[in-house]
Amino acid sequence: MTSEGTSLDLLGWGRQGLAYPELKENEGIGRVVVEHRGAYELMGPSGLHEAILATSSREQAEDPSDYPAVGDWVIHTLDPIDNRRLGIIQVLPRRSRVLRRASGTAPVPQVVGSNIDVLGIVVSTDQEIDEHLIERYLVTAEGGGVSPVIIINKSDLGGGAEIQELLVRRGVRCPIFLTNAHRDEELGEVAKLLSGGATLALTGASGVGKSTLVNQLVGDPVLATGSVDSEGAGRHTTVRRELLVATPGVVIDTPGLREVQIWDDAGLEAVFNEIAEAALDCKFADCSHRDEPGCAVTAACADQRISSDRLVSYLALCHELQELSDEIEEYQRSQRRRRDSRST
Repeated sequence: MTSEGTSLDLLGWGRQGLAYPELKENEGIGRVVVEHRGAYELMGPSGLHEAILATSSREQAEDPSDYPAVGDWVIHTLDPIDNRRLGIIQVLPRRSRVLRRASGTAPVPQVVGSNIDVLGIVVSTDQEIDEHLIERYLVTAEGGGVSPVIIINKSDLGGGAEIQELLVRRGVRCPIFLTNAHRDEELGEVAKLLSGGATLALTGASGVGKSTLVNQLVGDPVLATGSVDSEGAGRHTTVRRELLVATPGVVIDTPGLREVQIWDDAGLEAVFNEIAEAALDCKFADCSHRDEPGCAVTAACADQRISSDRLVSYLALCHELQELSDEIEEYQRSQRRRRDSRST
């Protein structure tokens, strides 16, 4: 695609914490900046190139989460393996990842982005705030080793302070920033998230101004932005995940999501820590925090030490994860039966 190279440090290699791997002849290192259906775009010292998985890498993958994702560091061939595209030989170890259930009927994971330092959950003052969706984002971030922040955009329309207060009352403990993506002077705290070559991923519902925010952080209008209607609401334009250099760090823009289906419970205790702490005093170790005797969580809810809305949200996520676990078990059984039938 282009032979103009980009240094690994500019792409955030210094934050990776990996020793530079010993490369064979005709091998290089790059970072996945765009993921297509079955193909990728890599950026690195050898330039910007299209790539596909080498056969050996495809055979070693146990599930879709082992495939390259935007933000991954990979070892690749320097020469094309199919006339024009390079071959991805190895995905280097990830230090963090944003993981969710993939769309479709099969219960399989999808890596939304990897090697991310901060997940910026963008909301806007002209849209209704969905606390349950925000909690899902927070669980996903915490579970993948990513530090979450909430960015309240379009602060010029008013109501940002009220949203911030609402989230704090809800129990949100991560940093919350008020911004106006059209004014550089209001992006100071968000821009600081890129210091030291950090990787900032932006996510949120459609129309909250993510693409405008990315353009301001990058310093160029690299992403198309939707028109604004008479009420100030933006239209969604991002259709793919994309990594962009925003010296001194990098930004990953993601499509707007109406829902986030979490994949595991790794971040539940961090996000609902008041429930996790109270649960330590429950009479039964496997307490479901519903109607068991001696439940410290429901007792804390009764005397308002724990928000009843937060408990409802927590229990709904626990129920969803149990259903997912049952679905995965049945899916794996069906896959085994299918393999056995082919071998007979």
